[in-house]
Amino acid sequence: MIRTVNLLLVLILFGNLHGETSVTFRLNMQPLIEKNLFSPTKGERLFVRGSFNAWKGEAFELTKNADTNIFRGTFNINANIGDTLEFKFIIKKPEGQIYWERRPNPANKNHGNRQVVITSSDVTIPIATFDYDEYIKFPINFTQKKLQEDFLQMRKVVEENHPALYDYTAKETLDSLFEHQYKLIDNDLDFNEFYRILSTVLERIGCGHTKLWIPSDYWNIVPKRLFPLKIHFIQDKVFVSGYYSPSSQISLGSEIISINTMPIQEIIKTLKAITSSDGFIQAFKSKTVEKNFSKRYALVYGYPEIFSIKYVAPGEFTPKATELLPVAVEVIDKNPVRGSELSLKLLEQSNAAILTINTFIYYDQLELFKSFIDSSFETIKKLKTANLIIDLRGNDGGDPFCSSYLLSFIEDKPVPYFAESYGKYAALAQPIPLAPNNFKGNLYTLIDGSGFSTTGHFCALLKYHQIGTLVGTETGATFTCTGSVHYVDLAHTKLILGTARNRRYRIAVENMDRTRGVVPDYQVESSQNDLINGKDTVLEFVLNLIFNNHWD
Repeated sequence: MIRTVNLLLVLILFGNLHGETSVTFRLNMQPLIEKNLFSPTKGERLFVRGSFNAWKGEAFELTKNADTNIFRGTFNINANIGDTLEFKFIIKKPEGQIYWERRPNPANKNHGNRQVVITSSDVTIPIATFDYDEYIKFPINFTQKKLQEDFLQMRKVVEENHPALYDYTAKETLDSLFEHQYKLIDNDLDFNEFYRILSTVLERIGCGHTKLWIPSDYWNIVPKRLFPLKIHFIQDKVFVSGYYSPSSQISLGSEIISINTMPIQEIIKTLKAITSSDGFIQAFKSKTVEKNFSKRYALVYGYPEIFSIKYVAPGEFTPKATELLPVAVEVIDKNPVRGSELSLKLLEQSNAAILTINTFIYYDQLELFKSFIDSSFETIKKLKTANLIIDLRGNDGGDPFCSSYLLSFIEDKPVPYFAESYGKYAALAQPIPLAPNNFKGNLYTLIDGSGFSTTGHFCALLKYHQIGTLVGTETGATFTCTGSVHYVDLAHTKLILGTARNRRYRIAVENMDRTRGVVPDYQVESSQNDLINGKDTVLEFVLNLIFNNHWD
């Protein structure tokens, strides 16, 4: 009887130790309302998300008190006395974007989450104020002081880390450019202006690994108004190669003349000028701008409500004009440039196999990559396949252990991969032994301007040792490049700076031009008609080579 009374007393004093707890959240939004950063009259809403609702959902909504700008909500939460709940407040905008508080509790290393300890079955949390930064509203503006600090941080990181900072631009020239661009920060600027100021400097380093990445916070807040067409460069012209929206007012293969009255050539020139590449290789710049045109256009020219396009339809000579509605960034992101593909396709009629490898990024899955290569060449040998086509188009590099392993299956004799012993890759400075199922037939490798970093290394070895035949267009990288990229978030703008560090990696070749990509043995690229008909010109060219060699 005494034990029962004591238990009841504990429950009365401290509440139920197990089950639901009533928690009241209160948030003062007056400061944000006064600065026009939060507007419930425009449909903006407040929610709380935390460890108690898996950090998602909209069930925990805060509503405004009648006479104040205090928003509150009381919720029954599955928590026990002594539990620590973590949470943050979020704003949901009418268009669907979610804006999270930044770091309301900096002492909490877990993303700066707010914390509350459950001390009873009914908890009312003290009134809080929403913690925000510049990414709460578009356009995204920063003070001159913050931008200057980020610029100096960028310069310091690059100068202290980059192993070959003055290989392509003399120190005096680069220092002068640093000073010139810094002086352009003469006032408060928006994100896009600052991005261009920094990218102009980084481009002149001549290193494709040293560049800026855009924080997700930026794309979360920008207007849903991006360019709706996919494009493809053919020589000096720009053609429509696809659509992000279901509407196709402009025919596939049409040549674009201008966007919003600006000549397309001027647009492309501007975008290339802020695109980093090894040794200023134009092939890589072109492919980079081509693949990411919609986002890169927005970073420079903004987010127009309509795109006025001047173009020439296929088979015609007189320019036409039309207007296109923009698309949301989510639509662009649903159409990735490429996925990770490893595939082997057999072409019995040509006694050939197509080995597609559009990335060497298998640092954490090296054994998976090796297993695929092993099984592929086992199949090729078993079927006595005479012709092998390795498709490296779109492959922007990755792990040298992957590319060197592939080399062992196609080299004619053991050759070294790297010119020197580079740390964990030291063994690759020695001749790479031939693989047991080394291929002895006719080899063709398909390449393009996207070939970067390790892919440039690999193709340079093929070119130097005359291993097979290279077909396509110049690669975006050469026989030497930097690597071991170091990533740093700039303190205020959150721009992600990637910079090479440690050393320059050089392939074991001689007398190759470090300002040019690997030039194919056969220069082949798509035509306007190929775009229209969905024809793979490069692959068809190789198949014709195989056919003609068969009958020679």
